Amino acid sequence: MLAANVRAAELTLRAFPSAAMLRRHPEPPPRQFAPLLRAAASAGVELEVANSRQLAASLDGAVREADPYFNKLLRILATRCMTPAAYYASGTFESAKERRHYGLAAPLYTHFTSPIRR
Repeated sequence: MLAANVRAAELTLRAFPSAAMLRRHPEPPPRQFAPLLRAAASAGVELEVANSRQLAASLDGAVREADPYFNKLLRILATRCMTPAAYYASGTFESAKERRHYGLAAPLYTHFTSPIRR
């Protein structure tokens, strides 16, 4: 589904360079990860937050067999560190960095599939 939404965003942007309806998720400022990093460190876990792929990978590895809710709690805390995602018209942001969807680690994104989720 992610690949379909990314491809739909690419094609829509190509057809409507200044008026495609896309969705972006800005990268959170590093300071917003401080509560997550403190909580993880207090539990003996080191998380990488340099980019969304590293964050996802380190969250995937932060598992405790004896505590099935530990990873879920870390993921909830990680979500709280994020900035909100928003729709925008493609002409609003010219740079690829401004158009990125941080949470999905995608360079371009639109909601094309699964309209029931909105």
